[in-house]
Amino acid sequence: MAEDNPAPSGWPIARLLPALLVCLIFVAMAPVIGIAWYAADSNQVDASRDRRQLMLDLITRGLQTHLEPVQAQLTYLTQAVERGEIDFDNPEQWRSFALGALAAAPQAVGYLVFPVDGEPMRFIRADRSARPEPRESVPQAADIMARARGMSEPQWAEPIWSIVVGEPILPLIAPIRVRGEFRGFVAAAIGTSDLSRFLKEFEISGERKPFILVGRESVLAHPHLGKEAGRAEQRDRRRLATLGEVNDPVLAAMWAPDANPLPSIVGARSLTSHWNWVGDRSFAWHYRPIDDYTPARLTIGYHEAGRESARARWIVRGILIAGGLLMLLTGIVAILVGRRLAKPILALADAARSVERLELDRLPALTNSSVREVSLANQAFERMARGLRLSATYLPRALVARLIARQGGLPASEDRGLTVMFCDLEGYTSYSRGRPAAEAAAYLNDLLARVGPAIEASGGTIDKYLGDGLMAFWGAPEPNVDHARAACLGALAVAAEVEAFNRARQASGAFACRIRIGLHTGTVMVGNVGFAGRIDYTAIGEAVNVAARLEQFGKQAPKSAQFTIVVSAACAGAAGAGFQHEPLDGKPTDVAAEGVMPLSLLVGRSI
Repeated sequence: MAEDNPAPSGWPIARLLPALLVCLIFVAMAPVIGIAWYAADSNQVDASRDRRQLMLDLITRGLQTHLEPVQAQLTYLTQAVERGEIDFDNPEQWRSFALGALAAAPQAVGYLVFPVDGEPMRFIRADRSARPEPRESVPQAADIMARARGMSEPQWAEPIWSIVVGEPILPLIAPIRVRGEFRGFVAAAIGTSDLSRFLKEFEISGERKPFILVGRESVLAHPHLGKEAGRAEQRDRRRLATLGEVNDPVLAAMWAPDANPLPSIVGARSLTSHWNWVGDRSFAWHYRPIDDYTPARLTIGYHEAGRESARARWIVRGILIAGGLLMLLTGIVAILVGRRLAKPILALADAARSVERLELDRLPALTNSSVREVSLANQAFERMARGLRLSATYLPRALVARLIARQGGLPASEDRGLTVMFCDLEGYTSYSRGRPAAEAAAYLNDLLARVGPAIEASGGTIDKYLGDGLMAFWGAPEPNVDHARAACLGALAVAAEVEAFNRARQASGAFACRIRIGLHTGTVMVGNVGFAGRIDYTAIGEAVNVAARLEQFGKQAPKSAQFTIVVSAACAGAAGAGFQHEPLDGKPTDVAAEGVMPLSLLVGRSI
């Protein structure tokens, strides 16, 4: 009797193909979705934390910049009197010191010299005069004198309303001793209106508003108090404003009950956050106590609308939801049609592997199948591939490959010395007014097509385009110890390109714009800034602000060529020899950073 044919080994294709396809899809997609979710969640958390810390650090630095110069002045004063360099009994020397101090520290609105014996003197910025001050007119003079006796260095006092200067002030008291003998005290009154105007730089209407509080209920600085209407209201009140008196309903609701805490940050840069509803919108408050000015209980912070953070969280959740639904749907479809998808499914799997390897230009052709569902799947995959190709035109593949090599990690932000450039075209706004948009854009694109390569050829990185100008920096992402020299060479290359471009246009009777450039060298924070849905590699810091202001200050420079390059002292010194500079008189009124002065015009190379 013939032996029965042995049963074939393996699975029937009707079961094997769906099973293998489902496993392949799950194995291929689950790690990608998991890594994408983890990276997106980590980036969202890190970006939110860094953004909050950065904003509070900027406000803290502004507060320190406003207060600490006066503290340094009074520290020097007490030491100078102790050493005998200033005669405490000589009113003329006190007058000279007070007038000089008022000129050097515009945030100080007045000084009070109060000896143990003798007539007190008040110096006011408004009229720059010295006035005798009756002892009984100084509030709590005896208490201040008793407190000053126990001081060894200047100390702060609680913020108060000053009738003399017409605004809230933060007092600073310094004891005066001559050869160890207590002789009285000197008090500096620091105005707060400038702090409110400083905070307005960080305000985004309807989205973000910064503030500085005294305790929980009083407002020391707020963008509204920097406006004329806010200052007038404050003068009428003759006291510090409360949370509900600064035309900010969100700030007024800061301490409303039933607040929802957000994850706080503990450590040297600690901050506290919570959110709540104000009307039908959610808002978050981020704040940090400042203990450097006790007994003044200062709190710096800002509030922001909750829309952006909620959107970022839903993007992260959407990765898991969409990925899970996609995996489930793909598995069901594979089981239902797997028996009839032999050859077409193999082609589809090959195409999926090409997408996984980012080989978007070498996708295999997906032919139509006699099975309608397979044809639909092929068509859907081709549409997805077209979408991926379109996305690839906006995402540099080299950067994506670099991130994949780093297993999804992003380069960390860091403090680094850079040279920053700001450029702007003079007269472009007038030129473009009334002209067709295509003509104005064509002129700008033609010019940037020459300026951009000149910057990149010198090792510069174009950070962003700013209308008819741009911002660039040297020294990142790749380190360059000679970034200042490279920046100066790049600026001269840009100037040469603009001159050649302008000569060609002027020869044909067309309009041409001069270019104005500002260069400054300093330490900035460089790295990735943004949130999970939009991240930019950029530089942030005071050096960036200074470079922008130097470019604007170039409006006051002589116009003898087709370009103006304003260079700070820090940049010129770091660039070294080999460049021709012309001294530039004057100083930007809003620049107080170190290494800026003296300014010069970069006009060419000397070798």
